[in-house]
Amino acid sequence: MKPVLFEQLPDEKLVYVARTDRQAMEVLILCYRDLVWSRVHQNKCGLEAEDLAQEGFLGLISAACCYDTSRGIPFAAYAARCVTNRIISAIRRCRDLSLPVGAPDTPPLSQVQDPTQSPDSEVQSRSVATEMICAMVNRLSRREYQVCILIYSGASYAEVAKQLEIFVKSVDNALQRTRRKMRLETESAVV
Repeated sequence: MKPVLFEQLPDEKLVYVARTDRQAMEVLILCYRDLVWSRVHQNKCGLEAEDLAQEGFLGLISAACCYDTSRGIPFAAYAARCVTNRIISAIRRCRDLSLPVGAPDTPPLSQVQDPTQSPDSEVQSRSVATEMICAMVNRLSRREYQVCILIYSGASYAEVAKQLEIFVKSVDNALQRTRRKMRLETESAVV
C-alpha cells in the first residue's frame, strides 16, 4: 500500500488527519501561510507583523480543531474567518493596554518603516516565522499535541482530562511544558 501524501489530500480530509498527526498539521500550516500573512498585512495597525502572524497561525490551528464538514462551509472560508478573528482580537487586546508616555504625534517604533529593509527580507521573515511554527508543532510530545489541539478546539481542562483519561493537573502540566518549549523555540530563533 502506497503512503498517502498529505499535500494531495483535499483540505477537509487534511484537517481531519491534522487533528492527530503533526506532519499533516505542518502541511496544513504551510498550505495556509499565505492566507495568514495576507490577513496580517490587511490588519496591520502598528503591531509587529510576526506577533500578528503568530496569532493568525493559532487561529488556523483552532480552525483545524473546530472545523465541522456537516455545516457545508469550505474549510478555506472557515479558516480565513478564524484567522481574521484571531488577529482582530489580538489588535483589540493591544488597544486596551496602556500606551507608553511620549509625544502623542510620535508613532510607535513598529510603525516606522525601515527604508534599508528590502522586500526580500520581508519574505524571508515570513518563511522563518512559518518554519518556527512548524518546528514548535513537531517539538511537542504526543500528549502535549493532543492537549493543545483539544484546548484550541474550545474544550475545558476537565473535558480534555476526561477525553484523554488523565488528571486535570496533567492537562495543565502539558500546557505548561508546551508554553516553555514554544518560548525556548522563539528565543533560539531570535538568537
